[in-house]
Amino acid sequence: MKYLAGRLGTLLAVVAVIGLLPWLTRTDPARTILHARYADRAPTPETLAAIRAETGLDGGPLHVLGGWLGGLLRGDLGESWVSGQPVGPDVTAALGNSLTLMGVSLAVAVLLALALSAATLRRGAARRIV
Repeated sequence: MKYLAGRLGTLLAVVAVIGLLPWLTRTDPARTILHARYADRAPTPETLAAIRAETGLDGGPLHVLGGWLGGLLRGDLGESWVSGQPVGPDVTAALGNSLTLMGVSLAVAVLLALALSAATLRRGAARRIV
């Protein structure tokens, strides 16, 4: 039980740090969103306030993190701050690519390990036979 509690605490700490990264970088997240959406638009106070209201950034970092965690518990991964689209399909597509890459890498590693150890295994088997 103590092990599980430690793992859960670590998971929550990692999620909190990742969720708070937009504020930990000392850059206004609304300004970052504005530049990602419209690279040529100047950041006026009105524009930044509108972006904060639209994305919920005006509630502060803990409000945003709490809202995201609440949605995550309901299966909602949230929406992109840049496009406004749900991120679930993108995460699913990326997960498929990552799992494919992981599977191919594992297969190559196993084949390479077998090839490198084949000579050693053969010599060991030959010594046991003689």
